[in-house]
Amino acid sequence: MSRLTEAQVKERYGILGEDLAGAGIDIDIVKEKVKDFAVEVPSWVFGGFGGGRFGDYMPPGPALDFRAKLRDAAKVHELTGAAPRVAVHIGWDKPEDVAFDAVEPDMFAEPRNYARELGIDFGAVNPTLFLTGTHYGSLSSPLPQVRRMLIEHCIVCCEIAREHSNGLVTYWLPDGTNYPGQRDLWQQEKLLREAFCEIAEAALDGVLHMVEYKLFEPGTYSTVISDAGVATEIADMLGDNAGVLVDMGHHAFGVNVAQIVARLIGTGRKGGFHFNTRYAADDDHAVEPNISMYAIFCELVAGGVVCAQDPERNWAYMIDQASSLENRIRAVLHSVDSLQVSLAKALVLNRERLRELQEEQKIIPANREFLKGFLTDVRPILWQARLEQDLPLDPVEAYDADGYQERIERERD
Repeated sequence: MSRLTEAQVKERYGILGEDLAGAGIDIDIVKEKVKDFAVEVPSWVFGGFGGGRFGDYMPPGPALDFRAKLRDAAKVHELTGAAPRVAVHIGWDKPEDVAFDAVEPDMFAEPRNYARELGIDFGAVNPTLFLTGTHYGSLSSPLPQVRRMLIEHCIVCCEIAREHSNGLVTYWLPDGTNYPGQRDLWQQEKLLREAFCEIAEAALDGVLHMVEYKLFEPGTYSTVISDAGVATEIADMLGDNAGVLVDMGHHAFGVNVAQIVARLIGTGRKGGFHFNTRYAADDDHAVEPNISMYAIFCELVAGGVVCAQDPERNWAYMIDQASSLENRIRAVLHSVDSLQVSLAKALVLNRERLRELQEEQKIIPANREFLKGFLTDVRPILWQARLEQDLPLDPVEAYDADGYQERIERERD
């Protein structure tokens, strides 16, 4: 694909444009929306931990400090033009010589300035609620001193988000139990709700709290914020400055994530996404442009919460991946590319024709119409958009030819 000439790209773009025009779809509008799409990349994907069944293995050239993570994130944005912000994890991205409970907001002014020099900025701020001492829970811990430490940590994260980022704070909690009878389940959730209320009250305006949910892990009997319903209840409790964060890997098999997205949009709830792919549990693999992702983007497009004319309507879009074996930068580039593909496929869906078939109760024809978008080769749209932005046609191929990986392996060995 990198061998395609500009003339060949324009030719393929023109052919696809003629086909889409027959369905009433303006390919230039689709292209501009693809250009507008932006997703945050996670600082933690670039280094700092291995894990899983491969122990502490890390692919060659991991980022060994926060500045290196920012340089890797900047490389992703340089090659895609779609990753202008990097989400930070305060427990991992704090200065190494500073204790967890001694982090101050001003410590993030210098690294944010460095990120801006690299052409990117800070995005979502993630409190780290699963460090040593949280084995009985974090904001719902039965240990008052643990609860107090983590409430204060979250308040500091809100200050960092307000002063040095875009005001977005995302919360994932490991709170749960392994056995029936281990905890009073409602008392556990009550402690968590009280903690969230204290954090939100201290954060005041200028902060958007995104509440994440997860079916299990590490607790295998119960999880306090186990599904979208619980997360929605907590967000409702916190008010207009709160929303629900959907992570692809946090659901039971068979759960229709597209339906959850449709429900959140339809009920007016603010939302966000942690994009990844899972096959077994919470695998945190790179994103693929599969049918599930396409269905989700169809709901996001239909709901007007992606590439919206009013940016305030857009959901918060982030990648959350960090599996053990693959080259991390290459994997993130692949994810950004896959998300753009999924968005473009959703944008070329003939919604007017689909609506007609739905109203006529033509089940299989409606399904086939829906699948037309998924089966359309939208790469000419991405290629044309990238040509106009002076970006490589294929960011993964461009990275492999760039020499950056070889440089960081030499420098970080």
